[in-house]
Amino acid sequence: MIAGTQRRTAPRVFWVVAAVVAALGLAVGLWRLVQGLGATTNLSDAYPWGLWIVFDIFLIPFSAGAFTMAAIANIMNKEEYHAVARPVVLAGFLGYAGVVAILLLDLARWPQFYKILWPGFWNLHSFMLEVTLCITLYTIVLLLELSPLLWERLRMERAQRGFRFAGALIAGVGIVLSCLHQSSLGSLFLLMRESLHGLWWSPMLPLFFLLSAVFSGLAMITFVTVITARAYHHPEHVDLLPGLAQATGVLLALYTVLRLADLIVRGQAGLMFGPGAMSALFWVEIIVGAVVPMVLFALPTVRKTVAGLLWGAVCVILGLALNRASVGLFALERPAGAQYFPSPIEFVAAIGVLAIAAIVYAVAAQYLPVFSETAVGESR
Repeated sequence: MIAGTQRRTAPRVFWVVAAVVAALGLAVGLWRLVQGLGATTNLSDAYPWGLWIVFDIFLIPFSAGAFTMAAIANIMNKEEYHAVARPVVLAGFLGYAGVVAILLLDLARWPQFYKILWPGFWNLHSFMLEVTLCITLYTIVLLLELSPLLWERLRMERAQRGFRFAGALIAGVGIVLSCLHQSSLGSLFLLMRESLHGLWWSPMLPLFFLLSAVFSGLAMITFVTVITARAYHHPEHVDLLPGLAQATGVLLALYTVLRLADLIVRGQAGLMFGPGAMSALFWVEIIVGAVVPMVLFALPTVRKTVAGLLWGAVCVILGLALNRASVGLFALERPAGAQYFPSPIEFVAAIGVLAIAAIVYAVAAQYLPVFSETAVGESR
C-alpha cells in the first residue's frame, strides 16, 4: 500500500448485506438477459415502461449533483467547495453507471445495444437518441473527472498537472451534456399529451425536468456530503451547506410557482382539487418535495444544523422520486383492464444495481483519495 493513501473500512454487516443483494441482482439480471423481457418481467404492450424506466428517470436527476458541483466549483470558481467535490462526483458517476445497467436490462434486443453508437442507425428526429448519446458521453466525462483519484493514488504528478489544465474544460463539456439530456428527458413526455394526466403533462416539461435536476442536484450534494461524512468519519463541512440549501429553496420556489402558473394558464387548475388519487398524489409531491424543504431551508436556525440540512435534502429527493414515478408510471393512462405491478426480478435487479454501486463506492473510499481536500476537476 502506498504511503498516505486512506483506508476507510465500512462495517462488516454492510459488506455481507450488500454482497448478498448485489449477487442476487446480478443473477436475476443475467437471467433476464437470457430469458427475455416477457418471461421475467410484468411488462406488456399496455405497460411497455415500468419500474426500470422510473428508476432511470429518477436516478438521472438525482445524480445531477455531479454537474451542479462542477458548475459551482469550476465555472463559478467557488474554490471552497473543492473539499466536498470528489464524493459527490463519485456518487454521480455510479448513478449514471446504474442507469446504463438498467437501460441494458430494459432493451428487448439488448445484444444490439451498440447500434445506438453507430451513426448509420441513428434516428435524427428522436429525443431518445439525444438522451442516449448525452448520457453515454456524460458518463465518460464523469470518468475523466474521477481519473485524478487513480493518478493521485499512483503519484502520477505529470498526469495530475495535465488534468488541472484541462479540468475546467472537461467540467464545462459535462455541464452542457447534462443540461441537454436532463431537459430532453422531459421532451420525451411531450409526445404523451393524450395519455399523461394534465397535472403532469405540460409544454414546459423540458424546463421542469431541467430545473428539478438542478435543485435535486443541490440536495444530492447536501445528502451525500452529510451521509459520507458520518459513514467515513471525515469533516462534514457543514459551513458550506447552508448556502446550497438556501439556493435549493429559491429554485424550489421558482419551480413550484411555474408549475402552478402553468396549470392556471392551461386551464387545468381544477384538476388539483378533483376527486381521485391523482390530485392527492400531486399535493403529496408538492407538499413533501417542495413546501416542507422550502420552509426548512428558509429558517436560518434549521439550515445551519446537520439534521435540518439532511431532512430537507431527503424531502427534496422524495419529492423528485414521486414526480418521476407519476410521470413515468402512475399518471399514464392505460387500456381498460390493463394492470401492472413489477415482478420480483424487476425489484431485485434494481436494488441489486444500487447494492453494486454502494460496494464500488465503499471500495473507492477505502483505496482511493476520495475525501482528499483537492477537488476532482480542480483547475487551479
